[in-house]
This record gives sequence, structure tokens and C-alpha cells, in this order.
Amino acid sequence: MSFAARFLALPDLFPARPAGAPCGDETIDLVLPGGPYRIQGLSSRQSSDLSERYGELCRPSVARVEIEVFEAGEGDFVDIDTRGWRYELDLDHAPDRVRIAGLRFMAWIGLEPRLRGALWTSVAGGVRWTELFENYFRILVAYRLLELGGVLLHSAGVADDEGAWVFFGHSGAGKTTIARLSQESGRRVLSDDINALHRDGDTVLVSKMPFAGDLGRAPGGFGAHRLRGLYRLEKGTGNRVSPLPAGRAVASLLSCAPFVNQDPHRLEALADRLEELVSDVSIGTLAFDLSGRFWSALRETA
Repeated sequence: MSFAARFLALPDLFPARPAGAPCGDETIDLVLPGGPYRIQGLSSRQSSDLSERYGELCRPSVARVEIEVFEAGEGDFVDIDTRGWRYELDLDHAPDRVRIAGLRFMAWIGLEPRLRGALWTSVAGGVRWTELFENYFRILVAYRLLELGGVLLHSAGVADDEGAWVFFGHSGAGKTTIARLSQESGRRVLSDDINALHRDGDTVLVSKMPFAGDLGRAPGGFGAHRLRGLYRLEKGTGNRVSPLPAGRAVASLLSCAPFVNQDPHRLEALADRLEELVSDVSIGTLAFDLSGRFWSALRETA
């Protein structure tokens, strides 16, 4: 099946560039790693819904990345019965842009000469609107962080007074479990699903993202934390940290860097960024059990 045919009535007419009638004249700025991001062309309802969804992250700022929102007709999209259906976006990669199609929206990320975005939708507001915007926005943020030497990472992020610790691994490796155990020990969970790793000079930072997992949805706590360690998870008996060679670490992290790791034009750049990250932080493999005593093992190696 050709790109976007699942979602668009006329996929061959996918817009080649940002153009169309804006949904309205409202604008909001989101202050997140890689931003601020300015979303413009919103209806008053769309703006209100995003402001409610992102809360304290919405504040007037000098934008670095702009996203335009345009109207699309209901007839532009295919009616889909989503019962029992696994939802996956359609992505089309090119050297200078990424095209995205999903339920009731189509979108574009321009990568050259500067990163910018555009989204077309027939959804006027409500939960469907905030969900589809976030489906798109995650992808744009992943590309923006890569551009700045960082990465959006499927991982569990935990913070304490000394900084942040990030745990990664395949689905079922124990990210949510280790986040829950950390929370029970009095530490703060940034997310048990996705975190931003980015740089401030030579320092690698970890930031909570608003699209956190189930254990990271408490309001606030969006400041950056110095990354203390990066650990691939293994469930086991006892609690121990073992060395993780840089090559294996990069290979494991590649599978945990969503969206960009599907782009053949940027896979090499992503691998380079990950190689730089693992050279600057403590990294290893953490085997842990349910006792919660793995923190002692971590502190001995970080």
C-alpha cells in the first residue's frame, strides 16, 4: 500500500509545503527542550485545549521552531473502524523532510534549511485534537533534539538530589518496574516511557517530557537534571552493574530512539549522537530484582 493510502482519500494530493487556510488566529508557545516551539494558526478551542494539556509549559517565548496548523476537510480522510485496530502512523522520509499521515491529520516536518512543521486536520478540538497533535509533536521534537546533539529516548527517567538516572531496554525489560521501585524509595519519576537527553555545553541533561508514561504524569518537575548514569536493564536475581561496551550500548540505544531510527537518511547521524552521549556519561548493564536495593550498586559505579 502506498504512503498515506490508509488514512487519506487522495494520498497523491498530500501538500508539498506548508499552505492552506489556518484553523484560526491563535498562537501558543511551548517551552520544552529544543524549543521554544510556536504553534500558530490555531482556533480558540484548539489553543485552549493545548493550553490545558500542557499547562505551565505554555508561556510567551522567543520561538526557535514554528509549527503551522491548517484546516482540512472531513472528505480528505478515510473513515476507519478502529475497534481492535493497532494504530501506527504512516511516515515517508526524504533528505529534506518527513511526511506523516494518521487518523484525521496529515503533517510535514521540514528539515532544511531549518526545522519547521505543518499540520492539516479536520478535528476542531477536544481529546482527539490533543492526541493527534501530540502524535505529531513527539516526532518533531525527536528530530529537533537530534539536530541539537540530543535524543528522545524510550526509557525510564528517575531524579534525586544528585541528578537523573536513565534506564533503557526492550519492551518488557522492566522500565516501569524500576520506575515504580524508585518512586517507592522516595525518588521522583520523570517518566517510565520517554525522556529527552540533551546538552548544555559538555554536560548531558535529562528532561521530563509532557508525554510521560503512567508514572510521570504528576504536574511540574519539568526542569533539566544532570545525567548521572545510563543503564540497559536486565531482570534477574540480585542487583549488580556490569560493563556495557560502547558499540553494544549504541546498538541498544538505537532501538530505543523512536521515529528518527526509522529514517534511513538520519540513521548515521543518530548513531553518531548516541556514540557521543555514551562517551560522556557512566553507562552499564543493570541486573535488578524487586528488593529495590539496586541503588547501592548504581552509586558504587556512577
